[in-house]
Amino acid sequence: MLVRRWLDAAGITDPVLRDCYTVCAREVYGIGGARDAYAGVRAAPAAARPYMAALAAHGCRADVCADTGPVEDRQRQLDDFAEATWAAFAGGGSCDPVLHATVHTYRTFGMPLSLIEDMFIGMQRDVGFRDFVTYAELCQWAGQVAGAPFYGITWAMAGTELTAAQPLVYKLAELCQLTDCLCDLSEDLDDGRLYLPLEDLDQFGVCPEDVKAKRWTPAMADLIAFEAARVTDGLPALAVEWEDTPVSSYINAVVEHFGLHVAGVLAAGQDVLHRPVQPSMSHCLNVWRPAMRAVIPC
Repeated sequence: MLVRRWLDAAGITDPVLRDCYTVCAREVYGIGGARDAYAGVRAAPAAARPYMAALAAHGCRADVCADTGPVEDRQRQLDDFAEATWAAFAGGGSCDPVLHATVHTYRTFGMPLSLIEDMFIGMQRDVGFRDFVTYAELCQWAGQVAGAPFYGITWAMAGTELTAAQPLVYKLAELCQLTDCLCDLSEDLDDGRLYLPLEDLDQFGVCPEDVKAKRWTPAMADLIAFEAARVTDGLPALAVEWEDTPVSSYINAVVEHFGLHVAGVLAAGQDVLHRPVQPSMSHCLNVWRPAMRAVIPC
C-alpha cells in the first residue's frame, strides 16, 4: 500500500504508529464526503501525508458526531469524542488508532491544542444550532470548524515557516466553508440549519421561512449569486498571496477545487434547494492531478 511509502518518508518506524496512521488514511478515503480530503492528502509532500491523514480523520470523526444520527444524541456523541480526545492527550496516546495518531502528530510538530479546542467550540454551535445573523458571525464559526484544522494541515506541510500566514489560512478556510454551506444547503435545511447570514437574506429581500421551506424565488437566485461571488472574487486574490510559499501549488489546487464547486452551485439553480452539489470525482481529480504529479514518486 502507498501509505507505507508515506510512513517511510515521514520517518515513522514504530509499528503501532504505522498501523494507526494507516487506519487514518483508510478512514479519510472511506468516509464519503472526505474523499476530497484524501485527494488533498495525496497532493501533499509524502512526508506530510501521514500527519495530514491523522488531522483529517480526527476532524471527520468530530464532524460525524455533530452532524449525524438522531439530533438528541449528537451532543452526547460530540462530548464523548471530545472527552476521549483530551484523555488521549493527557495519557500520551490512545488505544483508538485515530486518536493515537492525532496525539503523535500534535506532539511531533508542537501544535497548540487550541486548534482542537476551537474546532470543538465551532462544532458545539452546530449541535445547538442558531441562525447566523451576520457574515462576520459565519466567518468566526468557519474559522473554528475549518480554519483551525486547515492551519494544522499547512503546518504539517511547511512547519512553522507559515506562522505569519495564519490569517491567510483562516481567510481561505472561511471561503471554502462558505462554499460547503452553498453545496450542502439542501441537506442542511433538511436538518433544520440555515447557514446563510440573515443580514444577507434581508439585503436581497429573501424571507428566511421561504428558504427553510425550500421555496425558490428570483430574489433567492440573487442571494446565491452574491454568496458565490464572495468565493469567486476572494479565492483568486488569496492564491496570489500564497505565491512563493512552499505550499503555493497546493493552495492553487484548493482554490481551483472550491471554484469548481461554486460553479456547480450556480449551474444547479433552484435545484440547490433540493439536492447537494457535488462535482464528479473525475473533475475533482483533474483539479488535483497537477499537484499530485508534482510530488511523484510517492
